[in-house]
Amino acid sequence: MSAGSAFAQYVDLGECTFYIRAGFEDSWTRRLPAAGDGSWTVVAPTRGERSLEMRALGLPGTPRGGTFSFFPAPPMEFTVLVPFGADLTLLNSSDPALFLKHVGQEWAVYLNGVLLRSEFVRSGTGYLERSLRDVIVPLDKRRLARGQNLLAFRLRGDPVDDRTGFNRSGPYGIGSYRSLASGNREYVDLMLIGVYAFFALYHCVLFALRPKNKAYLYFGVSTLLLAAYMAARTNAATAIVADTAVLRRIEYSSLFLALPAILAFLESLLLMRRSAFVVAVAAFSAASAVAGQFLRLEPLLYIWYAAALASVAYALVSTFGKAMARDYREMRAAADPSADSPTALALFASVLVRKDSGRVAMGSLVFGLAVLADVWLVGAAGGTVFWSKYAFFVFITLTASVLARQFAEVSERAEAMNAGLETEVDARTAELSAATAERVRLNEEISSANALLSSAMEESERDVRIAAAVQKGFFPARPLATAGWDVSYVFEPASGLSSDFYDFFQDGKSLSGVLLGSVSGSGVASGLVTVLAKNVFGRGMSEMAGEPLAAMLSRVNRELSRELSVVGNTVSCTFLRFSGDRVEYVNAGHTDAFLRKGGSKRVAGLDEGRKRSPPFGRDDFDDGLLALRFTLSPGDALLVYTAGLVESVNAKKAAYGGARLAEAWRRADPHNAESLLASVMIDFRNFMAGSRRAGDICAMAVVKR
Repeated sequence: MSAGSAFAQYVDLGECTFYIRAGFEDSWTRRLPAAGDGSWTVVAPTRGERSLEMRALGLPGTPRGGTFSFFPAPPMEFTVLVPFGADLTLLNSSDPALFLKHVGQEWAVYLNGVLLRSEFVRSGTGYLERSLRDVIVPLDKRRLARGQNLLAFRLRGDPVDDRTGFNRSGPYGIGSYRSLASGNREYVDLMLIGVYAFFALYHCVLFALRPKNKAYLYFGVSTLLLAAYMAARTNAATAIVADTAVLRRIEYSSLFLALPAILAFLESLLLMRRSAFVVAVAAFSAASAVAGQFLRLEPLLYIWYAAALASVAYALVSTFGKAMARDYREMRAAADPSADSPTALALFASVLVRKDSGRVAMGSLVFGLAVLADVWLVGAAGGTVFWSKYAFFVFITLTASVLARQFAEVSERAEAMNAGLETEVDARTAELSAATAERVRLNEEISSANALLSSAMEESERDVRIAAAVQKGFFPARPLATAGWDVSYVFEPASGLSSDFYDFFQDGKSLSGVLLGSVSGSGVASGLVTVLAKNVFGRGMSEMAGEPLAAMLSRVNRELSRELSVVGNTVSCTFLRFSGDRVEYVNAGHTDAFLRKGGSKRVAGLDEGRKRSPPFGRDDFDDGLLALRFTLSPGDALLVYTAGLVESVNAKKAAYGGARLAEAWRRADPHNAESLLASVMIDFRNFMAGSRRAGDICAMAVVKR
């Protein structure tokens, strides 16, 4: 084979007739449709390059939608047939290949009915997007025939999305693989991405060294976002990430977020501030980036175009205009009055060359013109981003030089300050030497005081442990065993001495009452008050057992008020007095008690819709005393508890709460009081797993036998 045969005949597919229809069958890839078959849409050849989007053809069965359709449609399949002629030059070529400027969203290509390449990653109704640019597919020469051949494309994707089909204007054709690949390299793009990423990380490090200068941060972020934008558009990225929809979201999100980052950088660099307009653009861009994770990106891009134009106008007037006007006035004021006054044009040229605002303005102008060119190239002509990635290099070079100069000025000022500080340090060193000797003496005194304090703390901790042991000795060690009632309780102080207390009262061999309460405050004083309160209630129950409940509790309150007047504590409690199956219940500023009916397991709070009595130890107790009287049947159970149970917070910062406690009480094992309470505590401990309880816990289950 001669050397000339290595270069194949180039076939421009834009000059071929396209046959298109919705759906796909393997048999369609082998032959052209019959003449007059109305199920196929025929697209005539064009002169020059063209794009071919499925949504623009109005194929039967495709939903309506276009550029500004925000919501994706269910995926559909399409078949595109492209007949082309092959001469001997193409048949004798050593490396014929098909070039597609773009194809998507999910696709496969056939030559004369034989599959050449498939990008169908997922089967079924869903699909994994493989929307690719600059695709080269080698052709098997054995499948080529002299004369007419048939390329068939199986496409699947969102029928209203611009990426379903061939949404770049071209070229689309068949030629030599080597010649096609030589113009499809990304070396320069990858090199620029690396340079931009290096600039971004370098300026982020500078920000870490000097966090007051936010310009370093904004410059690093904007450069990193644009590097991510370029990287997401490369073929190298599509070889790594299977789902190009992920790359497209990264691409658009980076583009959206780069706009406020660049605006914030310009304002921080030139005006040393950040305006409300930039904050609003940042919020809009962030919202667009988030919306792009769920909605179609194409309409968001066009909305972003409008925001970008408004931002450019704002930057020209409010940022560059103010900064350059300020520098212009400074240069005019600094001009030598004895010499000829420079012209306005000369001053403006000096601003452009010598001032930060001028250098950044020139770089921004080059970058802005390149962006406008690429917006037209991508949006109007269906091309690809070209000028911006090179113009941005000019922009970052000029702005980086400005930042470097600022950093150098800061370093020079720091060196000058260091020189002055050295003299000051020498003088201060002598003073510090004298102060050090004094400090040594003070440290010795502090060490002695610390030893005394440690000894006092150890003695205090010992006293607390003794007080906790004394307190525990005053409380019943086990529940009363009576014929009519089954009682179980838990008492778990959080740290030794508890502000919770409990007691059982007995009339002969019958349970006459139970008490469960809490003393306000914490510490040793509250712990000692619990012993006092228990004894006062015990005397009242013993000496006034036959008296009305109101009279007995009023006496208890008077005695507690007298005893607690000095310390200022109050006592909240739940008090239950029993007589056969009759129960008298008083809630004095305490947590709600839960009643569980034995037959139905229905749970109700005794204080639902009721006003509680005031705590004991207050003058208004007698006026607000409220007692509830009711009858219990065998199997009925009461749960009383202190606030530490429902107010405990787990590792997720959630409180156990009364609703969860009531549900645990309803589901508890009804075998006896002990099993009922054990079930509740198991639920509580599961809820609190991995967290440390901060409050005291006391709970009691009382079951009518």
